[in-house]
Amino acid sequence: MTLVVLFVSLVPNVLNAQNNASQSQNSGEMVITQPEFKGGMEALYKYILTNFEYPEEAAKRSISGTAEVEFTVEKSGDVTNVGLLKGIHELVDDQIIRLLQAMPRWTPATRNGTPVRYKVSMPLTLKLSRNRNGAKSSTGLEENVFDRY
Repeated sequence: MTLVVLFVSLVPNVLNAQNNASQSQNSGEMVITQPEFKGGMEALYKYILTNFEYPEEAAKRSISGTAEVEFTVEKSGDVTNVGLLKGIHELVDDQIIRLLQAMPRWTPATRNGTPVRYKVSMPLTLKLSRNRNGAKSSTGLEENVFDRY
């Protein structure tokens, strides 16, 4: 039996480009909000716990590590352009891509109330440890970075 334990901690980093973009235009202030998984962090935890399937062969080989993932949250909230900046192993990389491609719509980022495209990149850590009852795995999103287009 495999037990999946999830630890997700998403801490947005403020990018210089966003700081510069938020300077006033025509004496008005630009307000930018980041995209959000619908239902917030708790819903994202649940989505990953429910949908991530640690491949059996990867568990047998004790494959674990940290992948750098990226995707775009479109104006519609759809997730597109899913990719890996750094993979772990082909046995788990395919599962990570499948998980991200299947994500439901997010609440899109906005600029002054108007939806905008945003690129999201974050590490996703997969850990597998053995105990006397079999394999135990954990998945975690440790941090994210949001990039506005």
